[in-house]
Amino acid sequence: MSLPTKLFETEHFSTWRQLEVVDSHTCGQPTRVILGGAGIAPGMTPRDAQSYLEDSAPWVRRAAILEPRGHRSMFGAAAIAPPASQPWGVVFMDANGYPEMCGHATIGIATTLCELGLVQPSGDHDGQNGSFSFGLESPAGRLNLEAVIVNGRCESVSFQTPLAHFVGSVDITLDTGVFAQVDVAYGGQYYAFIPSVAAGLDIVPDSIDGLISAAMSVRDELARQFSITDKSTGKVPEIGNILWTQESHSKDADARNVPISKAGSFDRSPCGTATCARMAVLVAKGKLSVGETFVNESILGTLYRGHVTAMHPHVPNGIIPRVSGSAWLTARSCLFVDPRDPLGAGYLVGGGVAVL
Repeated sequence: MSLPTKLFETEHFSTWRQLEVVDSHTCGQPTRVILGGAGIAPGMTPRDAQSYLEDSAPWVRRAAILEPRGHRSMFGAAAIAPPASQPWGVVFMDANGYPEMCGHATIGIATTLCELGLVQPSGDHDGQNGSFSFGLESPAGRLNLEAVIVNGRCESVSFQTPLAHFVGSVDITLDTGVFAQVDVAYGGQYYAFIPSVAAGLDIVPDSIDGLISAAMSVRDELARQFSITDKSTGKVPEIGNILWTQESHSKDADARNVPISKAGSFDRSPCGTATCARMAVLVAKGKLSVGETFVNESILGTLYRGHVTAMHPHVPNGIIPRVSGSAWLTARSCLFVDPRDPLGAGYLVGGGVAVL
């Protein structure tokens, strides 16, 4: 049955806000790539585009991320069309705002651009098998990407970020009375790593509500106790992401984790920026070295493969990390905002602090 078009041809429909999007998931975590309707001018820098969306077009994030079109764990990537021969750009967004960097969404938008033919190999590459490199401009800087092509399809994407670094550790006592050490590191966002055994929970899907609840008290305790200055910024970081860790369930992985955001969302994938930050912690503690690989496992059992490319030349305890994973396209759609809709601006209810 074809979709009736009468409504879409009316004069009223032309006044509706619309976003052209392609959805995917990266190892379980959703990415909604915004390809049209956001009002971002081609060639705009990611920083300028981020400021534009935040200050002049906040409806874009709310429409793309919040209910009823999205959910608390939805993640967005607004694509910035490039000038000729220049790389594409991106602005990341989620229920909490505009992160500087996101690993799973980097893999998601890169896969989307490849699958749609918006990024293609050049030179002698036949486009059917092999790998090719390209760049993506982000608010955190230029990301160097490599896509692996198998039978003309994007099989996986690797990204390299400019910096991940260990900030410091602090000892806290949880509400349960359990004493635990928390490691704080940056990998594009700040993360606080804490063993899930401290909460008496296993990192499995049925435990996620308990892990989200326990993360709130950890976050509050860190706000009171963590006072170590990040030497790369000269400031004490505000830590929104609590990342529970434990031994891997899979023989193919080195560890298992799940991040819980300040908004109460959680990552179904192993989390790309958290994998970068975790490698920085392991290097600082002498448990991982340059040139070695770290395979990270998600709450769903999906895997990211991390690699310590080099030590950072200027930032103490800093590394240059690389992470690879796979994404799969799930939908192509047009999101509408009917000006008559009393809830058209979006909302979130349940799973965390309500947004109205």
